[in-house]
This record gives sequence, C-alpha cells and structure tokens, in this order.
Amino acid sequence: MKDPTSRYGSPALWLLAAAIFLSSLLGWFAADQYRNAIPLAEENLRGLSLSLSAAVETLAVKDPSLFALKDFRTRDLAYLALLDRDGKILYHSNNSLVGTTVPDQRFVPVFSSAETVAGRTRLGTGEEIYESNSPVHSSGQVMALRLALHTYRADAVIRRARLDVFVVFSLLTTAWIMGVFLYRFSLRAEAHRQEMTRRERLAQLGEMGAAIAHEIRNPLSGIKGYAQLLQETTGCQDDGDPAGLIVAESLRLERLVNDLLVFVRTMPPPVSSARIADVLHRSLDMIAADAEGQSITVTADLVDHLQVRGNGDELQQVFLNLFRNALQAMPGGGSLHVRLRSEKGAAVIEIRDTGHGIPEQEWSRVFVPFVTTRARGTGLGLAICRKIVEQCGGRIQLVASSANGTTFSVMLPLCGK
Repeated sequence: MKDPTSRYGSPALWLLAAAIFLSSLLGWFAADQYRNAIPLAEENLRGLSLSLSAAVETLAVKDPSLFALKDFRTRDLAYLALLDRDGKILYHSNNSLVGTTVPDQRFVPVFSSAETVAGRTRLGTGEEIYESNSPVHSSGQVMALRLALHTYRADAVIRRARLDVFVVFSLLTTAWIMGVFLYRFSLRAEAHRQEMTRRERLAQLGEMGAAIAHEIRNPLSGIKGYAQLLQETTGCQDDGDPAGLIVAESLRLERLVNDLLVFVRTMPPPVSSARIADVLHRSLDMIAADAEGQSITVTADLVDHLQVRGNGDELQQVFLNLFRNALQAMPGGGSLHVRLRSEKGAAVIEIRDTGHGIPEQEWSRVFVPFVTTRARGTGLGLAICRKIVEQCGGRIQLVASSANGTTFSVMLPLCGK
C-alpha cells in the first residue's frame, strides 16, 4: 500500500507552508496598514485645513476689519495669518507680528496661480507643523491665508500604525522562534523514541539470540568434531572433500554464533584505556598479508600520543571488521588509507578505500544487524562495531560512499575529556 504522504507531501511540509502563508499575510496586512496610515494622516490634516480656511474666509467676508478673527481658536491651530501680495502680515494670531513681512515665499503661488500650497514645515521652536497657504477673498481683494496646524493627533495615527507593525512582527518572530524550538524538541523526542525502540528490539533480539546461540553451540561442536574425526579416519584433508566441507561450514557457523554472542552480550562501561595508534598498527599488521595478496596499497597517517577510553582488544575487533570489509570491497586491488587525528576532545579515525562502494539505498541500514549485501555475510560485523564504539562513548558513521570508494569515520573520546 502506498504511503499517502508520497502523493500529497509530508504533513510537516504542509504545516510549514501554511505557517509561511499566514505569516506573510499578517506581515503584509500590518505593513499595508502602516503605509495607508501616512496618507490618511495627511488627508485628515488637509481636510481640517480646508474646513478652517472656509471658516476664516466666512468671518473675513462678514467682518472686513478682521476683528472677529481674534476669537477664532481651535486646539489643532498653532497660528493663522493673512498676507497681502508682498508678504506683509495683515492679521496674525500673535498681534505683535501684524505689519511685519514673512521671510519665506511659500505664499506666492496663492497669488500667481490661485492654488493652495500645503505641506509640513518646522517652526523656529523645533515643532513640526502642517502649513497651508490658500486664497481668501474679502472686500474685493485677495489675501493669502496661512494656517499652521499641530500634527500630534495625525502623528498619533502613524505612531499607532507603526506600533501595530512592531507588535505583529514581534509576535510573528516569537511564534517562529517557539515553533522552531518545538520542532527541534519534537525531533529530539522522536529520535529518543526511535532509539528506545531500537534498544528494546535489540534487547529482545539479544535474549532470543543468546538462547539460540547456546543451543546451537553444543550440537555444532559435535558435528565439527565428528567431521574432523572422519577426515582423520579417511586420511583426506582436502577442503573439497565432504568431511572437509562439513568442517568448513561448521567453522563458519561457529564464527556466526560467536558474533551473535558478542552482539547480544551486555558490555559494562569501559574502565580501561588504549593507545589508539597501537591498536590501529596491530589491526593493519593482521590484514597486511591479505592486502598484499590482493595488490592493495595500505597507507596510514597516525598520531601516536592519543589515548582513548575503551578496551584495546574490542577496539581491535572494530577496526579489523572495517579493514576486512574494505579488502572485500576491492577484489581487483586498490588502496586503503587510514588517518588518525585529534578533534575537539576526541580521536577521529577515517578509513577510506577505493572499492565498489555501498548502494545509496543501503546507507541507512549499514549498522542494522543481520542486514548485508554479501551472499555469505552475517550482517553482524558493523552492528558489533557500532555497539563497541557507542559503549566507549564514541560514534561511528558512514561518511561517504560511491563507485570510487567508501569512507567510514570512528570518533572515540580521549581519556580525561
């Protein structure tokens, strides 16, 4: 039965896409509100200035002496002034300025083209205001009405929109941080659950394997003994002889039983230490003859002084398994390179061969017990390696594999680290 997620995608991807869409929508909405708040505030100021201009013009028409303007007050009005064509102030909220001339030319378009000129400017006190210059008709003459409006109420709209943007983006950022944290927490919980499931499965397998191994060992020893006796009786020591084949297969089964017992055995935490370079040298010496027979060049770049936690004999078994796997991957010759270095409180051993590589679909299962790509393999070698290395507090992993070769990495904690 096909997994439905293969057609419609992973639920996590759908959830991520929905989160990105909603975040983008909220961000766009907040930014759009802020963009609209600026012209809205300016439009409010413009509408207010038009209303006040109409009111002032009405008063100026009713009272050409402009005396009625002295009581014209609103809380949004900073000041108002009426100017003639030369910029002379005919009326001003501050009576002491009447008769003076304004230094700027912002009122000129009122007389030249009869248009209203409005915009923000700054007073000498430093306050920013909204100033409009518009024409006013009174007693047959045209005057320029200058209104200066406080902008704090309009600016409050902009500040509120800016605050809303800040709040929305702060909440989105917090939500994403919490989402990433929860996602990583769920990944760790899932990895822990899988590890506990794996250990439980291995424990059950260990109990069953130990019982089977013990039951097989005794009759197997008898079969091997009788086959060897038959060889001696017949005087035929050829491995192609039926008795010789029985002995060879018995020895293979015996190795399988021994590997199974090693795999299911509960190992105590290591209390000893080993000079890892010496372990590697011994392991390389043990495969030297086989490597020479297969025309395989072996090179080693080893740091001598590194001392790691672990049993030397068990670590030797790890590297012998890895080296023999490398030799089996190069039946037509090649090269095997071993490198030992120190990195962040650990000894890192890289084992690289030029063999045929491991199929990509098998990468995730190379350390799973009883999984092997060889016809006569047991699938326990790398599983045992992983168990020994992890028992030492280290890590073993397949770094890379292709048609040009395979690289394994073993990391072992240094003593005192």
